[in-house]
Amino acid sequence: MHALITGATGFVGSALCRRLCLEGHIVSAFHRPTSYAGGIADLPLITLTGDLTNSESVERAVEAFRPDVIFHLGAQMTAAPTVNRIMQVNVLGTRAVLQAAMKYGVRRVVLMSSACTLGMPELFRNHDRAPVIINEARVQNAGMPLWPFAESKYLAEMEAQSAAAKGLDTVIVNPFMVIGPGDWYRRKRSLLMQLKQHAPMLMVRGGINVISLSDTVTGLINASVYGKSGERYLLCGENITFMEFCRLCSRAGGFEEPKLLFDNELLAGLMSHTRSGRELRLECLDESVYRCADRYFYYNPKKSRVVLHLSRQENIADTIDNTYRWFEENA
Repeated sequence: MHALITGATGFVGSALCRRLCLEGHIVSAFHRPTSYAGGIADLPLITLTGDLTNSESVERAVEAFRPDVIFHLGAQMTAAPTVNRIMQVNVLGTRAVLQAAMKYGVRRVVLMSSACTLGMPELFRNHDRAPVIINEARVQNAGMPLWPFAESKYLAEMEAQSAAAKGLDTVIVNPFMVIGPGDWYRRKRSLLMQLKQHAPMLMVRGGINVISLSDTVTGLINASVYGKSGERYLLCGENITFMEFCRLCSRAGGFEEPKLLFDNELLAGLMSHTRSGRELRLECLDESVYRCADRYFYYNPKKSRVVLHLSRQENIADTIDNTYRWFEENA
């Protein structure tokens, strides 16, 4: 297989490049000229620089490499100077990749999206019951608007669905939170390091789905082989509460775990008082964490594990431990 990977120098992109090279595939890497390429510098691959917001550079890459499969991972994830930049990269960039793929006869495009495109889970206050587990059939709730990144990825998925309707073989994969060694871009800014540097004394109710980098890469590769065109697949790891996630991080990172569990309204009051927030070390509980309070981002892995032939996945506690070890070694 000849694979073209956009976002090839990113956290997941560089790991995917490495795995495909080790398996003997021909790999072409597309990334911005300013990207840090240390994660793929030692790999036997072909590189071409460009920008997803420049459709001509995207077309040149596809025309030059003529890949069998495009893994479209390139995206603007963190806050950009303007929301417009996020939309340009994630939506128009995806459109440029899909148009080039159709023009030059690419067999399949695998789009890495995000589980957050399925929408914000409803507030969950009855903690005597089990939270609702979301699957691929969930329809985005227009009554609860997405944040800019999630909205941009949702629109990117619409581009992929439109291309599939026109005959391009496209598959979408949706992880939620990916962790693992090798995150060069966020050695100091990752959630794991923020928890260690500003260990909070309290945590909110709610939960997330966490998947290892290794399992994410396996899911992407298997999607290129077994996925059905026009379908989306949740790449699921472990559904885990925020509190338990922090406990695992504290054990691996060597810091004090949260002692208190707060509901949304109580946290809002504490965060509005600077002195209380400082005393409880709430620096890493920013607006995004507050927005997720009392919500469970729990996802059902059944469809992806069956269709994409995914086996038993990596233990999240081991993944967190290995990630902290890597951060310490590469600080």
